[in-house]
Amino acid sequence: MSVRLRQVTWTAAALCVPVAVSVALLPLRSHVDNVLVAVVLLAVSAAALARAEWPPRLVAAASAALSFNFFYAQPYDQFAGGVQAIETTVVLAVAVPVLAAWVGRLSGQEAAREKALREQAERTAAELAERQRQVERLAADLTASRRRIVAAGDEMRRRIERNLHDGVQQRLVTLSLRLRGVRDGVPDSLPAIRDDLDQMADALAETLDELRDLARGVHPAILAEAGLGSALRGLARRSALPVRLHVHVDGRLPAESEATAYYVVSEAFTNAVKHASASAVDIGVEATEGILTVQVRDDGVGGADASRGSGLTGIRDRVEAVGGTLAVHSPLGSGTVLTARLPPGDPFG
Repeated sequence: MSVRLRQVTWTAAALCVPVAVSVALLPLRSHVDNVLVAVVLLAVSAAALARAEWPPRLVAAASAALSFNFFYAQPYDQFAGGVQAIETTVVLAVAVPVLAAWVGRLSGQEAAREKALREQAERTAAELAERQRQVERLAADLTASRRRIVAAGDEMRRRIERNLHDGVQQRLVTLSLRLRGVRDGVPDSLPAIRDDLDQMADALAETLDELRDLARGVHPAILAEAGLGSALRGLARRSALPVRLHVHVDGRLPAESEATAYYVVSEAFTNAVKHASASAVDIGVEATEGILTVQVRDDGVGGADASRGSGLTGIRDRVEAVGGTLAVHSPLGSGTVLTARLPPGDPFG
């Protein structure tokens, strides 16, 4: 709105508001004192013109005085009534602009306080939003860092397993075969030497078996070659406890997802054997509705608590590093149920 139009609007309001109020109060003229009418006229006119400048306020003062004098002072025919009308008219003429200015100043101060509070609230909200974004960025960076560490660890274990399988293990196999050949070439007349060579061959075979177990513990080759189901079946076959295995996964999953699921099952199974005094273990793996669910249940003593620094802490860290969740239900005397939910897609992008 232009300055001229605003001035015309305020001036029109200054002229019309007192007249409109006076006309509206006419039905009450015979029921209330004129002083009360003047007070109402003063209050309404001042409030209406509080945000205006001084010229419209002066116009409103004149309009209020003339309106009161015209509508309410006419019935006075005695001298006292005329004096009262004059006094009221003068008071209105002076009080309307003064009261309007005072109300305007209070209104301006209140508006300034509201503006300051609103600006402060906006600044605070902006700061909180920026801090929230920083926290989210830090959380995302931390999650990505944990995932990279897990990926690097898995790759290192695969490399160690390959080196053990293709290097040391193959040399031990060759050495075992050569030792058997040497033993077969020893004459029957030297039974002591044959017995010593048999003992050495047996010890070498035990060392080879231990090395194979170590390689499987580092990272089973079958996991990369045949997938999660085959690796878990191999784990169940080597178990000293009865194992009921249920795997419902169509096709292969990303390597990181399979490694995490295998790690969860292997660690939970080890805990059940070493600490739970279990007599049987149930292992279930299922991929449905975009979630890979891994559950290990035993019938042991229960009471597993991740806060005590058990192997559950490592399982939880591994699961959360790939964006999954871990739930442990282990009441005393009722066994332990460990449930991990993992994203089946590639968590490392």
